[in-house]
Amino acid sequence: MAKTQFPASHHTGISTKRLLGAALGLLIFFLLMMSVIRLGEKYFAVRNRNKELATQSADLQQKENTLISTNAYLSSPEGAEQSLRERYNYVKPGEGMIVIMPETPLADPAAHQSIIVRWWDELLHGLGIRKQS
Repeated sequence: MAKTQFPASHHTGISTKRLLGAALGLLIFFLLMMSVIRLGEKYFAVRNRNKELATQSADLQQKENTLISTNAYLSSPEGAEQSLRERYNYVKPGEGMIVIMPETPLADPAAHQSIIVRWWDELLHGLGIRKQS
């Protein structure tokens, strides 16, 4: 007879109480893990929202400071005059207005030619019949 490492024993099945206890333990563990995960998600969402609100608050504070300085400038006589001149082209009596027009480039005659004429010119130039002007 061959020796075995473990003596032969009578295997009994797992009791139903143990099986139900294990299933109940796994269910409770799963529910606890889900609640911890959701709690973590909420924590990080609140943290990110706080960062966004802090950034928005800083932006709004900067805008407020800009508006305060703009209002202070516009309440001065120089600021009011500049605002009137910009918005309504206000001119004091005795002042003249100079309008500066941008230079227009000279019209290129080749730009006004039709596509067909330009195509024929390119073809004739490519064949050496016509020289480029």
